[in-house]
Amino acid sequence: MKRIVSLLFVCMAWSLQAQSIKPEFKPVKGVEYVVNMEVNQTMTVMIPMMGEMTTQTDQIVGAVLTLVEEVEKGYLMEACLTRISVTSSGQGQQQVFDSEGEDIMSQAIKTLMGKPLQMIISRQGEVIEQMPVADTFFTPADETLATQYARRRREQSMEQIKQVFSQKTIKEVVQSGLTKFPDRMLTIPSVWTVEDKSPEMNVIITLQHRLTEVSGNRATLSSRLVMMPDPNVAPSTAAQRMEKISGNGEAASVIDIESGWVIESNGTQLMKGDLVVEQGNQVQSYPVTINAKVKITSLNH
Repeated sequence: MKRIVSLLFVCMAWSLQAQSIKPEFKPVKGVEYVVNMEVNQTMTVMIPMMGEMTTQTDQIVGAVLTLVEEVEKGYLMEACLTRISVTSSGQGQQQVFDSEGEDIMSQAIKTLMGKPLQMIISRQGEVIEQMPVADTFFTPADETLATQYARRRREQSMEQIKQVFSQKTIKEVVQSGLTKFPDRMLTIPSVWTVEDKSPEMNVIITLQHRLTEVSGNRATLSSRLVMMPDPNVAPSTAAQRMEKISGNGEAASVIDIESGWVIESNGTQLMKGDLVVEQGNQVQSYPVTINAKVKITSLNH
């Protein structure tokens, strides 16, 4: 009888252990970690006496990450963009940037595909440091534009390209393939909260993750997002800016437990705020609503 009871406790202990995991980002040298982020966003601005003005923006960004070496803070990684497509339309006008297009801007962007950018990612799956981008990084694009554009238009176009390749954009697409895990064992189910700040939007972002299931090497997560104005940040002084931003969102994701990499994720976000336009001594404020759908896929799986 004692042996049966002992075996029962052993089985119970094994079962409990199997239901506890410590998820981490664990890249392997020589393996490519692919991420594709698709964002479909609708921004509606309410203009007095004119009604609603809506702009639709569809964005596709693809990247490949590879491990350079393990460092004290985590991992030194190289990220290469493989695809950029941004289409913005509204009020009868359309603007397109596409690394697979044939126009001169697209050809300039194409020259920057596959060029490595370095960053450090923690073992908990957070991009914690980005290495500066050398000015020579953009030389091929500038040389391409020089074949058809005069100096002023070339400079303006280069500014647009640099915005497309901003550190913020690179960080967003890389972080979309990651989940910020807590540095502890997690039971199934388990809940943890991550708080971020966005200096660009002057907001505090609170993310609550819920680990709901583990099957084989896959974990299922559900996430909820709340966005509120940051009271400790000085208001922006830009001539055109967003203020009083608040919002919420949710997502469902599948994570590879072995690597910590996102296999797939689908989410929605809703934001509201004021678009402030300052011209001379005049300041005008317009209510803005932004709806977005975000889809993340990995070709590794």
